[in-house]
Amino acid sequence: MNQNIIIEMINDTVELYSVLSSEGCIRYISSNCVEYLGYRQEELIGNKLQDFIHTDDLFLLESYFYNDHLIYPCTFRFRHKNGSYTWLEVKIDFIHNSLKENEREVVVKFHSHQSEASLLNTETWNTTSSPLSIESCKDLNDAAQLVEHMPCPLLILVEGFIQYANVACLNLLGAKSLEDVHEKNIFQFVHPQHHVMFKKRIHQLHNGLTVGFSEQAWKRLDGEIIDVEIRTSFVTYKGRNAELVILNDLSSQKKFHTYLQKSRERYQRLIQNSIDTIAVIHKDKWVFMNESGIKLFGASDYTDVIGKNIYSFLNHEYHQKVKEKLNQVMNGQTEVVVTRQNWISSTKQIVFTEMVCIPTTYFDDPAVQIILRDLTERKKTEEMMLQSEKLSLVGQLAAGIAHEIRNPLTAIKGFLQLMKSEKNENSQYLEIVFSELNRMEIILSELLMLAKPQQSMFKKENIHNALTEVILLLETEAHLNNVLIEKHLYSECEHVYCDQNQLKQVFINLIKNAIEAMPKGGVISITTKTESDGVTIIIEDNGEGIPEEILKKIGQPFVTTKEKGTGLGLMITYKIIENHQGTIEVKSEKEKGTIFTIKLPFEMNEEKEEKKSS
Repeated sequence: MNQNIIIEMINDTVELYSVLSSEGCIRYISSNCVEYLGYRQEELIGNKLQDFIHTDDLFLLESYFYNDHLIYPCTFRFRHKNGSYTWLEVKIDFIHNSLKENEREVVVKFHSHQSEASLLNTETWNTTSSPLSIESCKDLNDAAQLVEHMPCPLLILVEGFIQYANVACLNLLGAKSLEDVHEKNIFQFVHPQHHVMFKKRIHQLHNGLTVGFSEQAWKRLDGEIIDVEIRTSFVTYKGRNAELVILNDLSSQKKFHTYLQKSRERYQRLIQNSIDTIAVIHKDKWVFMNESGIKLFGASDYTDVIGKNIYSFLNHEYHQKVKEKLNQVMNGQTEVVVTRQNWISSTKQIVFTEMVCIPTTYFDDPAVQIILRDLTERKKTEEMMLQSEKLSLVGQLAAGIAHEIRNPLTAIKGFLQLMKSEKNENSQYLEIVFSELNRMEIILSELLMLAKPQQSMFKKENIHNALTEVILLLETEAHLNNVLIEKHLYSECEHVYCDQNQLKQVFINLIKNAIEAMPKGGVISITTKTESDGVTIIIEDNGEGIPEEILKKIGQPFVTTKEKGTGLGLMITYKIIENHQGTIEVKSEKEKGTIFTIKLPFEMNEEKEEKKSS
């Protein structure tokens, strides 16, 4: 029964609690710190936590406590007052300071797997009041056999020289037999950087002081450096004062710890550098969000989002739907949920997103990790594509009206001209009729220009952004028509002073025309090149080509190779490029394909003049 009780106590986890400022200063720590860390409360409060952390683990502290993007427990070493290090598992939570707007406090929960029982056993083991005598065992042979084959490495020193080492210790030090290490100075195995610490511990031991465990680097006989945890005790060996040293090989543990640290770092970089928003929702609140998410919601800092209710950002019409989806994930009804919704950013802008929800935990409570993909630009491009189709219909309608009305108008004007040439008493009425007919022609011309580009909004833009979005939008239509779109985008393409929405209209028109020019399928090649004064975009297809008689008039209204086309799309394209002070050229061969070459300057004349004047 006693044995069961001891095992239960050793398996218990010790918990310490602390509150840190946003700078890492300890504002409070629970009173049991003296029992497990060796410090009184007043010795820790007011100091910075990083001053007590092992130097190899400082990067973990910085990334875990101060970057907001690790929500899982972290393990690192805390320096005990006696100079040794204790492994602590840490969980944190953040509390916003209501008195100071941009300041937060960190609530820390430390878990130590060193229980009271193990500490009591260590103290008893390390006192000199009744030193253990190896000769005092009743059955010396049995005891020797037990020690010899213990799985725990153990050695006995007399005045710093090895007198005995069990099998496990010999294996740890790379020795084949006791003769390989017998009477050798222990400092031959202890790394030089730990010599002073080792001597100090032996001195404290012989002066009756309690000595806890310590981590050190040792060197095997083959020269390999190993990490060990040592415990020392004062004993008598063959009538002489001696030190019993128990070793614990930490090499595998430290390698695994290093692997976990690197994995954590990679995970951290992956999340922070993701172009998509990665966040965690716990009890309807944002408890974590990466940099992309902060930018997506137009927030100036993490404090503008973290701890806030998610529904304060979500468009009201999606509240019920998102709540149901999150509950499905939280309750384990599904592993992954994908849904679309609108959010309201801090700048009151509408943000269209696609959200992927997967289950996770936050401080052992069920939570939902989400990935938000910004669809705002894609939504705008889809609207532009829809607008393009509408303009095409309007163009066809306008063309029909123009042809149907202009033909009778021509006949009417012709006969009126004949009537006007004759002397007529009602000539003043004829002038009125001519005036109204001219007005009708102007109205028809305006009707044909319904699809003209809207007011331009010029600014510096990367041309690849517009191209990539249009290609992504039209890829599905291309695949349905057995058309492959190949991209050859120059990686260092400069920014161009342009209206990105208008250029998207140009690319939509040209790529859609290329798809329609290949009814049996084919390849569209899109290439960008940087010249000395601007950017060149080449859109090439291997379709049916454009007849020479039409090629000469390309870009004019109603000049088209399509049966039901109006030519307005290319007319708009040419007009937009002209407004950007660029050029557009077309080369085509029947049954071989067509090449459109667009050249856009880095700066427009108006912009150059503004720079000169400034």
